[in-house]
Amino acid sequence: MGAEGRVLADNHRRFRWLVAFSILAFAVWFLLDALEETAERAERQSVKLMLNQVRSALVVRGAEAMLARDEALESLQGLNPLRLLRWEDEKPRTEEKCKALAPDERGWCFDSERQWLVYQPGQALDVDGRWREAGEPFAWQVQVDYATTVKQGKNNEKRATGLKLVEVDGDQISETY
Repeated sequence: MGAEGRVLADNHRRFRWLVAFSILAFAVWFLLDALEETAERAERQSVKLMLNQVRSALVVRGAEAMLARDEALESLQGLNPLRLLRWEDEKPRTEEKCKALAPDERGWCFDSERQWLVYQPGQALDVDGRWREAGEPFAWQVQVDYATTVKQGKNNEKRATGLKLVEVDGDQISETY
């Protein structure tokens, strides 16, 4: 009975270690999942904030152009909106580095050839209902916003009312990057 008792005690001790390790593994898995979710939410929020800043800068720049009266809004179509923002410590990635972004490197850049503002997420990301995997960039372009005029007689001209940021279709992006 002595040897059998020690075997049972060893098995009991092993079982307790197994249960404790299983609980610890589950807690670590749950914590890592929560961290990953928080990182995704933070990246999504930072992209939305950046886009809001860019859109606000475009509204101001469009208003400046309309008030100046010597500058047409059409001449601002495709402009680099990152230049409208004041970057204190950090310089945005330039046109040359836009194509050189590593697939796992997140960042903003401006592709001057296509006149696209590009964001490459560092992880799979959903922005405004658009899903991209890590390394698959989002792209936007500055375009002129027009108000349609009431068709009275022969006056069918569109009137430029400002600048807007329009998302580039995902198929165009996948052909490029």
